[in-house]
Amino acid sequence: MKNNKGSVLVLLTIIIAVITVLGFTCLNISLTQYQIRKSNSAVKKAFYLSENGLNYAYLQVFELLCEAIADSVDKADELLLAKPGDDEAAELFYNNYRLYIISNAANRVNSNSNPRIEVLNCSRVSVDGKLTIRVSSKYISESGILKVTSADIIILIPDYQKTKSGAIDFTSLLYFNNFNL
Repeated sequence: MKNNKGSVLVLLTIIIAVITVLGFTCLNISLTQYQIRKSNSAVKKAFYLSENGLNYAYLQVFELLCEAIADSVDKADELLLAKPGDDEAAELFYNNYRLYIISNAANRVNSNSNPRIEVLNCSRVSVDGKLTIRVSSKYISESGILKVTSADIIILIPDYQKTKSGAIDFTSLLYFNNFNL
């Protein structure tokens, strides 16, 4: 018989080493998965906060639209008081409404906070009677993740008579289009 006293110790050392390597491998995989999940969560949060900037811009444009309607109706009514039965009131309403929105959109929407919101383009009235405001929202997270979203806010031009009579739902005059996420 041969002496096997040291072979059990060598075998036990090999088994412990294999178990230790497997343990560190499992720990490394778990930490990597945690970091991936944390990174994905930060990217999603940046996206949602950037998208929230677009919602803020939408609300600002809606308030601007309401102000433009009130101002335009007042000016058209003043014209009608000065010249009763004048057909120019509807045209004055139309022109004042679109000029009010175009000239005030950037001041109303632009924000230097985080997210940074910016009017990229405020177009003239298109052939189909719509104003288009291109808005961008940039969010930078604390960890430096940058997410940029943009969209067109489409503004319809209401009919003067329907607006004056209160037959227009202002929320139907505004919607998003052409998202770039």
